[in-house]
Formats: sequence, structure tokens, C-alpha cells
Amino acid sequence: MRFGTKTVGMLVTAGAIMAATLVNGPAASATPSPCYAYNSSISNLDGGYGVMKGSYNLKKGPYADRCGNVARLGKGRVIYFHCWVKNGRGNLWVYGRVKGTGTYGWMSIDNFSSIRHSNYETCRPNADRDHT
Repeated sequence: MRFGTKTVGMLVTAGAIMAATLVNGPAASATPSPCYAYNSSISNLDGGYGVMKGSYNLKKGPYADRCGNVARLGKGRVIYFHCWVKNGRGNLWVYGRVKGTGTYGWMSIDNFSSIRHSNYETCRPNADRDHT
């Protein structure tokens, strides 16, 4: 069986790529942004609250497409703010508790019709935070 120069070159290149992958591991893909599950005992750093302008999902983290849902909140529901983060896409999210419940989660600032008395205090990394 005769191999042409191009065939041998392709086999050598493929072998080199496979060897590099075995030594170095596969090429790193973009690391997805984390969803944060905050313990409800986290310090309440913000005395403000917001009123929902429509029906939106309260999220497990500060990303609508990457983080699971906690609950669906309807128009007019109030969330008491605990703290804020700007996610990796530059969007501002608040962590808080739904008024009249023990339900905590994340909501985008875009989903509020009004925000009252907020100081936009940044969530501080601490032992209460678990990555999920």
C-alpha cells in the first residue's frame, strides 16, 4: 500500500493534535458564569424594595438563561432587596426576599416598575455563598 505525501502529512498532523490533547487536555471552552445560591441568612445590606412590572421568574442566580427558576412572580409583587451584583454581561441583578414569604432569589433590575429606598449595596463574597 502506498501513501501519498499529503496523506502522510495529514496523518502526522492528526497524530500531533491527538498527542497534544492527551498531554494538555481538550481545549478550554468558555467557562459558564456561575449561578449563586445564597443562604437566606446572608446579611441584608440594602433596605430597599422593588415592585414587579410584569410576570417574571425569580432565579437561582443572576443570569436569566443559565440559572434555574425559584418561583414565578406576578405583576405588583414586592421583593425586599438584600444586595446587588453586576453579572458577567454587565446586567444588574438583585438578591432578595419576596414580601410575605420565605422565598429568596435573584431578579433583574429590568423587571421592576419601581425601586424604592435602595442603596444598591454590592453582595459580598462570603461563606454563605454556595456555587451550584
